[in-house]
Amino acid sequence: MNVRIFNRVNHQNKDSGGMYSEWSSLPLEGGGRGVLGAVGGRDVVLAVVKQLASHEPSPLTTDAEVEWVLEVIRFGLSLPLQEHEALRDCVRVCCAWLAPLLPPAPPAMPPPPAIPPPVAQAPHKYARKILRHLQNLFVPRPNESGDLISKQAVLCHRVLRLSRTLADGGALGAREWRSLLLLLLAAASALLSPPAPHHSAAEQLCERVLCVLFEVWILACHRCFPSPPLWRTLREQCIRWRHRAPLTEQWTRASLCLTARLLKHMYGPLFPAMPISEEDANLIPSDMSAEAVMQSWYRILHTIGNPVDLCRPHVISQTPDFLQYSITQEEGTRDPSQHPCLQALPSIFHKAMKGIAAHVDAFLGRGAERWWVRAAGAAEPPDDGDTTPPAHRRLAKSFSVSASRPRDKLPERSTPRTSLIGLTSSRPPSVAPTTPPNSISSQVGESEKPPLTPLRPKVNSIFHLFGEWLFEAALIGTTPVYNNQQRSEGTPPPPSATDAAYKLNMYQPGRAEALGTLCRVLCSKQCREEVLAPYLARCYAAIHRGLRDPATAAAVVLNAADIFRLDLDGVLVLVPDFITALDQILSEREPKLECGTIDKRELRKAAISALLSLVAFPYHYKGLPVPEFPGCNEYAGMTLGDYTRGKISLICVSAVQVETVDALCVPLLSALYLCVRHHAHAASGKAHSAPPGSTMSHSTDYKARSEGGSASGSAEGHSLDDFAADVKDLDPSSPVFGAALVVRATYLVCHRLISSWKGDLQVSLAALELLSGLAKLHSSKPEAIERKRAVRWICDYITVQCSRPPQAHSRDLHSCVVAAYQCLSAWLCPALLADQECIATLLEVVELGISGSKSQGKPGEPPKMKDEKELKPVSMRVRDAAESLLMLILEQQIGNGGNGSSWCRLDERWLAALGHGKLRHFVADGNILLSLLEEPLSNSQEPQPTLIVIIRCGWGRYAWSLSSRGAARSAVRPACGACARPVDMREARAAAPPACRPLPPAPPCHLDSAFPSLEAVLRQLNDPDAPTLFKLLEQQAAIEKRVKESEDNVVPEEYIPPEPVTEFQTARLFLSHFGYLNIGGDKKATLPRLVALDDSLPGFSAALRRVDACGARAAVTVHVFCARAGQLNAKDIVANAHSLSTVPPAFVRMLRGLGTPVRVRGHPGWAGHVDTSYDARAHPSPPPQTNRDPAPAMYDGREQVLYWSDSTNEIAFVVPSGHEISDSEERQTDSIKSDVDGSCISSSDKAAGSCWDVSGGSSGAASYERSASESERSDRAAPQLSDKLRALSLDLDKQPATVLTGSGRRNRDFTTKILIIWLEDFEDHLNLPIDDLLPYCESGLPWRRHEVAVLCVSARRCGLVRVACGATGVLAPGALLAPRLLPDCLRRAALDAARRTRLNTDLYQPPHVRRRHLIQELAQQYKKDLTEPELLESLFRTPS
Repeated sequence: MNVRIFNRVNHQNKDSGGMYSEWSSLPLEGGGRGVLGAVGGRDVVLAVVKQLASHEPSPLTTDAEVEWVLEVIRFGLSLPLQEHEALRDCVRVCCAWLAPLLPPAPPAMPPPPAIPPPVAQAPHKYARKILRHLQNLFVPRPNESGDLISKQAVLCHRVLRLSRTLADGGALGAREWRSLLLLLLAAASALLSPPAPHHSAAEQLCERVLCVLFEVWILACHRCFPSPPLWRTLREQCIRWRHRAPLTEQWTRASLCLTARLLKHMYGPLFPAMPISEEDANLIPSDMSAEAVMQSWYRILHTIGNPVDLCRPHVISQTPDFLQYSITQEEGTRDPSQHPCLQALPSIFHKAMKGIAAHVDAFLGRGAERWWVRAAGAAEPPDDGDTTPPAHRRLAKSFSVSASRPRDKLPERSTPRTSLIGLTSSRPPSVAPTTPPNSISSQVGESEKPPLTPLRPKVNSIFHLFGEWLFEAALIGTTPVYNNQQRSEGTPPPPSATDAAYKLNMYQPGRAEALGTLCRVLCSKQCREEVLAPYLARCYAAIHRGLRDPATAAAVVLNAADIFRLDLDGVLVLVPDFITALDQILSEREPKLECGTIDKRELRKAAISALLSLVAFPYHYKGLPVPEFPGCNEYAGMTLGDYTRGKISLICVSAVQVETVDALCVPLLSALYLCVRHHAHAASGKAHSAPPGSTMSHSTDYKARSEGGSASGSAEGHSLDDFAADVKDLDPSSPVFGAALVVRATYLVCHRLISSWKGDLQVSLAALELLSGLAKLHSSKPEAIERKRAVRWICDYITVQCSRPPQAHSRDLHSCVVAAYQCLSAWLCPALLADQECIATLLEVVELGISGSKSQGKPGEPPKMKDEKELKPVSMRVRDAAESLLMLILEQQIGNGGNGSSWCRLDERWLAALGHGKLRHFVADGNILLSLLEEPLSNSQEPQPTLIVIIRCGWGRYAWSLSSRGAARSAVRPACGACARPVDMREARAAAPPACRPLPPAPPCHLDSAFPSLEAVLRQLNDPDAPTLFKLLEQQAAIEKRVKESEDNVVPEEYIPPEPVTEFQTARLFLSHFGYLNIGGDKKATLPRLVALDDSLPGFSAALRRVDACGARAAVTVHVFCARAGQLNAKDIVANAHSLSTVPPAFVRMLRGLGTPVRVRGHPGWAGHVDTSYDARAHPSPPPQTNRDPAPAMYDGREQVLYWSDSTNEIAFVVPSGHEISDSEERQTDSIKSDVDGSCISSSDKAAGSCWDVSGGSSGAASYERSASESERSDRAAPQLSDKLRALSLDLDKQPATVLTGSGRRNRDFTTKILIIWLEDFEDHLNLPIDDLLPYCESGLPWRRHEVAVLCVSARRCGLVRVACGATGVLAPGALLAPRLLPDCLRRAALDAARRTRLNTDLYQPPHVRRRHLIQELAQQYKKDLTEPELLESLFRTPS
């Protein structure tokens, strides 16, 4: 069944036209007064009815008698209200005589009147007459008191209950159903057709009679479908009652109940159900056929005619009753359209539009989002039992659309159990979206709207049904729509234009509702769906005029946030008006538009979503002329890029500047980044043509107002208008506009980060991620001061956060500080590190992170030395982040890690393959692994004493080659090979005269004899060797005398140095030079700094490889897929990558931009899997030669991957080819899955021995995250634990290396699985088989299901790319990107997703900490217990 079956819309305005034009309506003349009315039969009625009302046996035995009595009752029901008892008895008799049509019931008290035998025998015959006579009861009696009117209402309620009971269970035939429906139509006509006077019976019965009418009518459609004359009569009467608000409410209630059942028949149980109350659901019989539901739904939907007529009082008042009112007035022929009751038409029109909107939302599967409750101003009947039935006997009352905000919880009494519209705010579990959960914790709002159901009808079908009403309602007051309609004879002309303009604002809420509904229908377009051009044109015209009206622009923006994402033809014509509306909503704290009942927070959220779809327009449509409506010439000569460039930038900056809701700041920051990124990319092509002095640093026109040296000072000196004013003053056409915008955005985000956002984790992380992205766009020239100022802002932010009181410290606070340190790493550059002031600021915050305090305190305080400070970091995570930043500063290698060059490929496997001997292995200072080879390399040409040192530490693997030389490499050696004596190039100086003459020798004295001579001592000791010694002394004296005599005449010989030694203990020399051999030094240290390792123990090589398999940078694996339209099978999606013909060219271009192709064999960096990364395979074998066709699957990780890296991160982009399933069993990797409660289970024991779990069998520490206050408590409570944690500090030279029995901190780290999926049909992102794709994303690392991040990418026909993802950093869901910027944005999104997952993990260890723990464990497992003499002795022996 298709909605197109209803494409028969009544286009005629005459009541006699349309689908019932071939039929005539039935007269509703009422019961009449009969003969007694002509002759006066009051006394007869009183006498007859009083006897019939008793429970005595009836004296009526013949049909003639019964007929005569019915005439009496007929007249009795028309008596004045003063004869209340007679009226009551007539009603009792009628109800009793209709009882034979009902099922048997227990006897009532008091007993009902007796039923005459003729009536009991032929109940259907008399039932039709009784029902016709009962119409007299509902005729209003003029000039009656309120008490009597209330008594009449009680009797009418009794008849209405009887009618409902007859419809439910009465044995009615076709003629009886016709009489019953005519009774209800006549009763409603008598009460509702006249203009509504106050304190009348119609006021009390209006709501009830309409409720019973629609309920009985629906039952008649099920049991005896009404004839066309009855349908025409119902339509004509409802058109006359449209000035009554309960009509619209009950019409909405009945039609929505039918709509809910219709959708169930049309689309089955998978379609989102409308949540309605049980009693309203029972309004439609459960066994009602689908055909009856369809026919009833369509007829009742068109019962009230054109709802837009409700905004035209001159049309509503053209009924006989209104004309009679105008004639009978004292003033004479008064205009009927001026009746006071018509002042309620704006509210009724609004309710009618709300009803139509509810129907549309039901077809779109969004019925749960409409909040329907009892109208706050609806009049409830008094609860007095004498005037109205008790509450438990009342039927459902009227319902309307509440004006309250969706999040406002209404009192219980305002939502009765019988309300149709007990619609909840959450979708039932059966229709929950199938999109898998995302690990990103950032949220835009408290609750996200569920996606539209893919089973929804097409846009054209909905417009076929409701388009005429919606288009006409959306354009009221903008075009004279009634001029094109035929006016029936006798209809007065419409009011003057002045009066229409004056009253137009009264109908704006209804018009706004119609516009919002139009936008929701248009934005429900699916990917490959085409909307008819006439519908598009009418939508654009309505939206165009709605955006220019402050009363309706908010409704358009709220419901058309996705209009630029849907590839609608000609939608660019709305861009100027949309930008103007966004400016009025986002540029100030309070919108400049009339919001009415619209939640301002939801409005801002929708405006931000629309802004995300527009940020790429200035770059993408930079040369396209501004599209305009026919006849408009407002933007002549302007291009869309020129028009939107400055406006969108100003909106982004202003919105970030004034936004006070933290949850909305996250997508705003994404919009700001994407805006700046597009402008910077566009300006990069013009940079070469700019004049030399037009850079941001030198241009005086774009000089920043923020001249303060610190963030706090700048925050105090700025008003909120400074940043927006700066951007407003910029020239969008200038070639340096992009650079200027980068600087303004940086200042703005830094200012708000430290002044407003420092207390919110999600916003702080988003701001820091944005600053990390902007760091790549700033100038790195030495004279550029913007980068230095931004670094000072971030350093001040770290200082402020770390200086907060201990009770304010939490995991979220420390996560912000860690993210700030990582942000600083992105801003480092050589020019920045060369600045003394900047490097001092950086080292201060590094010191603060490592030690917990700064050496330089407040001004005037003396600096505190290192030995005076207590090593007490804010938390272990903060200390690790500060260590990482310090190492980056010391290495001075920022930006040199693009190809993994910081990781040396030389290791023991290379040396063994070249034929070298064994190496000596030592652990220095507990965290540095030294491997020493005392042989020159095979390619060395000079036999010099050489030492090869392989250094493994927390920051990577390095190799040094040391050679001992007697001269420099450039020195020229003689033929003998010895070094030549240096030649003195200076002139010989003349000998200086002696400054003084020597004194003569002193004469002997007694002191000389105090010391005995050597001869005397030897003679005294009688030493037998004394003569030999004296002989030697004499010979030496003779030699010295001879030399002294001949030294003036002898030319000295030239001393020739010996040949260089080619073999000696170079390892000993190296260790001695670096201070690791403390020979003869201070022995106060309990343990030596150097520990020798025994490489002969089994498993030593595997332990070394285990250290090498843990990289020094954060490794991320991203798996890329391409899904064709409608593909929901994982194998089919993976198979697309095997050929270029099955993937779109845009997907291939995206792959090329993600990274650089590298060969896995020999790759020194991360390659996507632990078994193939960091040069894991053997080196000498050449790479295999394959004849594989160039296809995306070639980057499946077996031979090649796409690789990207920077100073702190490295990403491997893998395109799965299907081999992962078969290889997983061979590799026997530990694919750690998550069970229901989120815990992790390893399928093998390999995880316990991998680099990702370095517990080493120890119990580990109690907690990873330790604040300052927590440290104080734990230090007092557990000194042993404190000592163990303290051993992990940087001051390792003061700590014993063997204190640790394990890793110190139990590492339970999990990697984030990130999937990039290219979609041909964007709607497929709701039903992707994520769980089936995850087995193809094996990386050998532990992971958890709830930490899987999915980035869906889909190309639009306009050339832009739409992204669907969680709130992953700088990339917000729903953003439209230029294809050239897509790879960079996807990389940043992947890094941000992985970084946030790491911040959410309490026990995450950075790579350098993990490597340090691995080295410590290796030292404990393979160390040699050698004393210092044994260690020195081993250095003189060749390693065995």
